[in-house]
Amino acid sequence: MFPVPRITESFIDGVIESLGWKRYVDIREPIEGELNADYVSPNEVLELKIFEEEGLDKSGRQSKIAALYERFTTDKGVVDLELDQAPIEIRRELETLVSMPLQTAVKKASKQIRQSAKALNMDGAGVLIGVNNGYSYLNADNFESLLVRRCRNDSTNIDHAACITVDYHQGAFDAFVFCTVHCHTIQGGPEWCESKRFQKAVLGAFNDAMGQMMADQMNPKLWYGSLIPVTDIRFERNGVMYVREAPYVPDSRFEKT
Repeated sequence: MFPVPRITESFIDGVIESLGWKRYVDIREPIEGELNADYVSPNEVLELKIFEEEGLDKSGRQSKIAALYERFTTDKGVVDLELDQAPIEIRRELETLVSMPLQTAVKKASKQIRQSAKALNMDGAGVLIGVNNGYSYLNADNFESLLVRRCRNDSTNIDHAACITVDYHQGAFDAFVFCTVHCHTIQGGPEWCESKRFQKAVLGAFNDAMGQMMADQMNPKLWYGSLIPVTDIRFERNGVMYVREAPYVPDSRFEKT
């Protein structure tokens, strides 16, 4: 096991600075009680939302998910919670349930972007930067698709969504770390003109951070706040165990050559 960088607000601050953009508070001092976005580029207002909590840790959400699966339980008493394996009859309802934290963030981000654009007298695009650090039930593809859906359904002020996921899978010996950055158009307009620059800046900063952590693994400061690997999700309701197993990481020491 080794420390893996977490995408934090200060990390994104550095990306924004490298692109020549500004933090909103460096341009205009917010009024008390005013909602404001995080960043401003020459043509966009950008808001950052970081998802740190595992959405399936909530007891109430677990109970609702168990109720959805009730008619699909087996004599074995174990239900596979993998979202991509969900029965088609409940897939949409399940996606709605597990995307509730995303909906809350999207609604707030929409208000922040609208108010900041108005305060700055800007008529450019609104961009949501969504970072998935800890909601491991949603892999990168599912996080992106559900965040984009929520933006389309729950906001009229978000034109583009930049989705960032760091997946850290740890086996007995080997580990895999993937950082994905994809930008999506929300309102049916043109592609975000800064999407390639933003993606390159995020991946470059992440690779630099990974290099620093690999070179200085014994530094306890680097371990504090580092990303934890994806683990199994398990909960029980009425004698039935609901499980989402972490992806298997093969051990290269025992692979045949």
